[in-house]
Parts: sequence; C-alpha cells; structure tokens
Amino acid sequence: LSTKAVLEPVDVQDFFSVLTTLRRDIHAHPEPGFEEKRTHATLRHMLTSLAGIPEASIRTCAGTGIVADIKGKGKPRPDSALAPGTQAKVHTIAIRADMDALRMTEKNTTLPYRSTHEGVAHLCGHDGHMA
Repeated sequence: LSTKAVLEPVDVQDFFSVLTTLRRDIHAHPEPGFEEKRTHATLRHMLTSLAGIPEASIRTCAGTGIVADIKGKGKPRPDSALAPGTQAKVHTIAIRADMDALRMTEKNTTLPYRSTHEGVAHLCGHDGHMA
C-alpha cells in the first residue's frame, strides 16, 4: 500500500483510499479466530511501514493478536497539583479491534473484494475495525 517509512501528512481522500484498500484486502482474506496469520502479518506491516511504529514496540498476544505500544513525542507537562519539579502522570489510551472472521459463507457473489476463502467471511465489521 505504501513504500514510505512513515505516514506523511496527506489529504483526507488519500488516507481514506489507503484505509479502504486495507479493509478490502482484509475482507477478501478472512481467517477464523486464532488462525489470523496473514491478517497478523498485514497489520504488523502496516503498523511499521505506514504508521512508523518501531518493530520493538509491537508484540504478539494470544498467538495471532497484536499489542503495539505507541509512544507520544511530546514532553511531559508539569502538573500544578504535584510537587515542584515532578512530571505529570502518563495518560494511556487503549484501542482494541477484533481480528477474527466468521465461519460463514459470503452470499454476495458480485462484491469485487468478497471472501476468497469459502466458508469464512468478515460479515460483522472486524475488517473495518482493523483498518
């Protein structure tokens, strides 16, 4: 999708196109729970190459899941409620997305990016969550 090492500022339409391509690729290659090997590799590649997250900040969870630690680049601000010279608390945000597909057949035979795996499909939105 991109050969850039880090996502540079792009207009909204270009970024939307990248996410749409990613979602459609994941949709076309669904994998059931704990079997998401291709999905894992795709997302890991996107996190390192497109989002610029260092490989050392990404680890595997539960066999095929991904945990990525994204560190902010700003300096901690002093907190007026703390003693002078101390730093403010670190704020953490957790973002979660399911990766598994359902063991069901996609009935829409005209969809250009329909499931290529018979009997397995992303019919519940997980492909969109991952993108």
